[in-house]
Amino acid sequence: MRISSSVDYAVRVMVRLSKTAESATLSAEKLSEAEGIPRDFIDQLLLKLRRAGLVLSRRGAQGGYALAQPASAITLGMVMRAVDERVVDVVCDRFVRRRQECRHSCGCGIRPVWRRLAALVEDFLDQVSVADAAKTEGRASKPRA
Repeated sequence: MRISSSVDYAVRVMVRLSKTAESATLSAEKLSEAEGIPRDFIDQLLLKLRRAGLVLSRRGAQGGYALAQPASAITLGMVMRAVDERVVDVVCDRFVRRRQECRHSCGCGIRPVWRRLAALVEDFLDQVSVADAAKTEGRASKPRA
């Protein structure tokens, strides 16, 4: 599974917004600077996140962006689907979207495995909130014994 730069940036932006005061906003410029994301890219991400109802934009001197819901109510799955169409893109399904026939479709045993994996990943990401990600940000992961 590959995480696109769009998804990585979007999650970072959402975590950054989750750490701002409740009534405060952050401008696209400040988000770009703070996260090291090109400004044009930030604008595209914020548009997608706004269309998905995950962020609000405010105009004016005190304008900028803020979370549309509490960080605990926004999951990483929601963020990923807002910027990329799918959380996990199962290779077999790409053929279906392109109206092409997979040469292995007859008696294929791996397709159900990929679909099950995709479902597990999506279920997991739908259980991790932006608030959860903000809590664990910066902590070094402990190696498993």
